[in-house]
Amino acid sequence: MNRWYKSRADQSRPLMYFLADKLAAFAAQIRAATTAKVDVGLQTNGLLLDDAALDQLEAADIGVSLSLDGPRAAQDKHRTTRKGRSSFDKVLAALERLKKRPRLFAGVIAVIDTATSPEDLFAFFDAHHPPNLDFLLPDAHHLRLPPGRALDPSLYERWLIGAFDLWLDHYPHLPVRTFEALLDAVSGLPSRTDAFGFGDVSLISIETDGSYHDLDVLKVTQDGATSLGGSVRDTPIADIATSPRIAAHRALLSKAGLCRECQACPIVEICGGGSLPHRFGTDGFNHPTVYCREMLALVEHARVRLAELLLPSDDALDSALPTGTDLAAFDLAESATAMMDDLCAGARSAARDALLGTVRELRATHPELGPAITAFDALSVSEQEELASAPGAIAWRHTLDIQTAAYEVQAVDGAAIQADASYLQDLLAQPSRDGSGFQIGFPDPWLRIPFGEAIYFEDEATTAKVKPIVEEALQIIERWRPAMAREMRMACGAIQFIRDPLAHPDKIVSFSDNSVPGALYVSVLQGDDPIDAYDLADSLLHEHRHQKLYLLERLAPTVASTAALVSSPWREDLRPPSGLLHAVFVFVELRRFWLHVRDEGPARLHNRAINQLRDTEENLRDAFVTLDSCPLTPLGRELVAVLKASAERELA
Repeated sequence: MNRWYKSRADQSRPLMYFLADKLAAFAAQIRAATTAKVDVGLQTNGLLLDDAALDQLEAADIGVSLSLDGPRAAQDKHRTTRKGRSSFDKVLAALERLKKRPRLFAGVIAVIDTATSPEDLFAFFDAHHPPNLDFLLPDAHHLRLPPGRALDPSLYERWLIGAFDLWLDHYPHLPVRTFEALLDAVSGLPSRTDAFGFGDVSLISIETDGSYHDLDVLKVTQDGATSLGGSVRDTPIADIATSPRIAAHRALLSKAGLCRECQACPIVEICGGGSLPHRFGTDGFNHPTVYCREMLALVEHARVRLAELLLPSDDALDSALPTGTDLAAFDLAESATAMMDDLCAGARSAARDALLGTVRELRATHPELGPAITAFDALSVSEQEELASAPGAIAWRHTLDIQTAAYEVQAVDGAAIQADASYLQDLLAQPSRDGSGFQIGFPDPWLRIPFGEAIYFEDEATTAKVKPIVEEALQIIERWRPAMAREMRMACGAIQFIRDPLAHPDKIVSFSDNSVPGALYVSVLQGDDPIDAYDLADSLLHEHRHQKLYLLERLAPTVASTAALVSSPWREDLRPPSGLLHAVFVFVELRRFWLHVRDEGPARLHNRAINQLRDTEENLRDAFVTLDSCPLTPLGRELVAVLKASAERELA
């Protein structure tokens, strides 16, 4: 707002009140014109914000984000008033006003100046606890290099790594969007910022004269870089969204749109080429980001730090496993019964202990849940374990515990999620597993919430339609190996029917995730028709094997601390070594299943089973070669040796 009316900035409150009134009226007009939810927000330097204006903005549900570079010296270095005077006191006053209005205050954006130490910056913002905080690199490209870097090439690299470590070690409670997005990216999760990963054109700008423009930060590259032609007066916005200029921008946000150097880079899937304006040079955007050195160093450093936090020291790797653990016996369901009994019992006990802690918190903070808590207390230990170890219960409790500690939890698609304490009542009312030993297609919200909009869950009509196929698939497994069917019922409690919105309708997909342990997510349709029961049996076995290995890895990891990524014959993208080991553990078992299909299955699947076996055997050979060079723990090395020996013995 201040930017739009610079010439009248000295009128302060009367002007800001007038502008807030106009913006509130405009927001109401836009919202009345559409049934879509419209978020309206304001980015401001804060010089003109007063309580009267904030009253209007809050009443109109218009969020306010503040531009503030840090303490006085940092702020006044680049953000003075039009008369060249200090802006710090006025902006600090605006910050104090916004802190009193949490529904209105969206956060703070600060531009990095390496002259301000990370220590000073974090100490300042920690004193104010903004709801969100983002650090932006200075606008720069190959024709306008980052300030100071020509004289000190590692200047920004040192600053960013120092700031990241300081945040991770001492200020993780501050929601720094850039660093949180970095951790998401190196973990394989969607990034919520254009600084990391690939994306799409997410916005079209409309200037105050009504003209259409592309991403506003592209203005730093050259005059006219953002102009899209046309305005709201003469051109439908749909025409702009499908225009050649937007198509060209969209192409630059894909891997194919990057320069050759970026396409061959080992962190391209994380970096995505960097922010688009930072790539600009003499021949357009066909360059790595001008911050390429910094991105490489920061991503690799974040990988190492994340691995250090997630994995114990090498000295403690196998301490939780019983002496004499027989991994060859663990591999086969027929000989793994005793060990699986112990692993599942340990997981149930740990889940109960964790839920007891959550219930203690709820007893103090949610008195309205008194009857539900009393009902939970009245359950036997085994009943509490059964309730606590339900996949949805674990996902809900984990989310609730994290948000109670004042951290944001995100779904797989990057959307923020919230856990409602009242779910405890729903959990107590849930039906038991059916005769199959599973909750099949049950609409438990916490089997679905962790995945946001990234996964489509089939409706009740489809669930009813495919249940006979599920029962047939489970019978196929039961007839093949009763011990395997028993093991699946022991380790897994829920089957959910899903569809990948981005996949071809005929593609069979499945997944499982350790955030909802014991849940198997499988597709059940190809186009509009149910899939073959043997394909569904394959999917169920596939995801069960992941869950079985997760149970073992609760006690000791299979891969040592590493930031490395390796090739997998089953995936196009690079994978962490743990992902490759999981794939081998899965496909060793699936090979046994398809041998059964080849020899004992229906004639219609005979040739397909032969082809499936040929591909699986070739992929396993390649995977074992790769695993030989991976940093496995003693447990991981022993497990790979067992799987390799089993595969070679069965191949002979």
